[in-house]
Amino acid sequence: MNWGKGIIIGMALFMGFILTMVTIMMRQKIDLVEEDYYKRELNYDDQFNAQKIYASSVEKISFESKTDSLLISFPKDFQSKKVTIHFQRPNDKNSDVSFTVKPLEKVYIPTTAFPKGIFNCTIQGLIQNKPYEMSQQVTIQ
Repeated sequence: MNWGKGIIIGMALFMGFILTMVTIMMRQKIDLVEEDYYKRELNYDDQFNAQKIYASSVEKISFESKTDSLLISFPKDFQSKKVTIHFQRPNDKNSDVSFTVKPLEKVYIPTTAFPKGIFNCTIQGLIQNKPYEMSQQVTIQ
C-alpha cells in the first residue's frame, strides 16, 4: 500500500465521521429560550434598567432550598403589592412555571411537582414604585 491510498482512506473515514456527527446534531431537539425572543429584545433597555435598580438596592432577596420546598425571603423594601416569580428550566420549556404572589417576609413554594435540577428563577416587582428584576439559578432538590 502506498501513501496515496492511505490518505484517501483517511479522508474517507474523516468525512464519514463528520457526516455522522452532522446527522446526530440535526436530530437533536433544541428549544428557544423564549418564544417571543425578538419582542423581548425590543424591551431590553427596560429589563436592563430594572436589573440595575435591583443591583443598586442594599438588601437582596434570598433563597433557601429544602427537600420539598423553596423558601424565598423578601427584605422589607421589596414587600410590595405583588411580584411575579418565573421558574425556567433550561433544557425543557414544558417544566417552566410562573407564580404571582404577594411578597411577604417569607414566601413558601412547594417544589414536589417540579422535576429535580437547575432552574433559572426570575423575580419581577416594584420597589419604591420602580420596576426591578432579579435573576438567579436555583437548584430544586
